[in-house]
Amino acid sequence: MLVRRSAAISATLLGLSSVFGMSPEAAGQANRMQLLTDGTSLGNFDRVGDANWRIAERTVVADTGSGFLVTKQPYGDFRLRAEVWVDEDANSGIFIRCSDPKKIGGETCYEVNIFDTRPDPSYGTGAIVNVAKVNPMPRAALHWNVLEIEAKGPQLNISFNGERPVSVRDSKHPRGYIGLQYGAGVVRWHKVEIQPLTAEDIAQEASPLYANCQSGFAVLYPGQPTARDTTYTLAGATWPAREFFVQKGGNRYSVLVADYAKGPKADEKIVEQAAAELARRGQVRFQNNGDYDPGMPGHQLDIFEPDGKQLRASVYMAQHRLTITQAEAAPNDLDALQFEQSIVLIDHAGTDVDRVNAMNDEPRTFDCR
Repeated sequence: MLVRRSAAISATLLGLSSVFGMSPEAAGQANRMQLLTDGTSLGNFDRVGDANWRIAERTVVADTGSGFLVTKQPYGDFRLRAEVWVDEDANSGIFIRCSDPKKIGGETCYEVNIFDTRPDPSYGTGAIVNVAKVNPMPRAALHWNVLEIEAKGPQLNISFNGERPVSVRDSKHPRGYIGLQYGAGVVRWHKVEIQPLTAEDIAQEASPLYANCQSGFAVLYPGQPTARDTTYTLAGATWPAREFFVQKGGNRYSVLVADYAKGPKADEKIVEQAAAELARRGQVRFQNNGDYDPGMPGHQLDIFEPDGKQLRASVYMAQHRLTITQAEAAPNDLDALQFEQSIVLIDHAGTDVDRVNAMNDEPRTFDCR
């Protein structure tokens, strides 16, 4: 595996610990949850519909009818955690930011689904219906699950049993009520709790890395990147590509992602060919090749160009994408060093594809943009 952080900048990046794990402040926020139910009370909800909600075995359960338990107050930005059990036939979920507490539905709310047998599984369990798909779909039936929802302005994150199937931005519904759904089968809710989030909470937890889940990377830019569609040509073949770049003080920091959807998932030969093309830019002072993670080849280069600038570059291939980072700046430019060392390859929900690392740390997860 390539080392993507040098000792020279460890101290600099230490101040960015919130990028790579939960800060002490965020950990404290996780303990500021307000209980909506512990499975022994329905007092914080109004009933909508005719589902036969009742208390049984320290759970809120329904098994006939159709309807919702709706919070008595609306919420804007929040973190919600719910423990839920369903059988194989269940159709359930949590509707959030519903504009009308008497009319709960997909048009007036975001629908976070719990529906293992949905005919279109892309909007099944863990998805936000008609907003964010899941692939693969997590399974909920016949065991207890923990469903967590973060709503932070337009940023919506869904976690299911510790995995994040969805991270998406959408601004249709900024604020509203929350509804626990019963649609079919047997549905049990145990502990449901919520933490309203302030603007300060959201700012404190925000990662300085720009994370683009559609293109599969996160990196520390020295500013807001500009995106453009382009192409990438290598060994006589041309591939569609998208570039994200920042130009600052005569320096340039860019990530180019070439789409190999019709090519290999990962190919060491392609990575080495791309690295060889970069090496032609000047005098190579350092280079190293190795895996980002097993099966994901990579190559790093440190090049001094004829005009005196230093080009710090890397090439990685994973998930049918060739990712090329380039930081072209004056020698020893700190922004370029941080840019090069911060690159992370992520999946569609913002989780680092390096799932098992040398320290056995939890995978890093970033909010998609």
